Amino acid sequence: MKELNPSSEYFRRTAGEWDRLRAGYFTEGVRDCAIAKAYLHPSMIAADIGAGTGFVASGLAPLVQQVHVLDASAEMLAAAHQNLMAFSNVVYHEADGLALPLPDASLDAAFANMYLHHAPAPLAAIQEMVRMLRPGGRLVI
Repeated sequence: MKELNPSSEYFRRTAGEWDRLRAGYFTEGVRDCAIAKAYLHPSMIAADIGAGTGFVASGLAPLVQQVHVLDASAEMLAAAHQNLMAFSNVVYHEADGLALPLPDASLDAAFANMYLHHAPAPLAAIQEMVRMLRPGGRLVI
């Protein structure tokens, strides 16, 4: 079966090094600023789409009721699980960004960090994220 995402092999190879590599692109300060734009509160449900090793989710988990961590790479999700072990409110999903396994209007906020440039169909990926947002929900890209 052919992979839909040409970045899949890259993420398989780099999952163990991703946290070090990511630090050169996206800092905690930028992550925290992006999270602040969503005006989160403790009763909210959020998702980290294309979560990789869980960098954004680690900023979300202390702030919300539940965080869905979604990534197409099993290797990245395994690293995220290790990185997020301290949080009991994280749910993991291995999923393609064009078919996310959450119901319509089930999220208060969705975050996509360093994701869309890897999506084979960025507009379709955005539409899929919007589908899951409740009225008034926030999409932070």
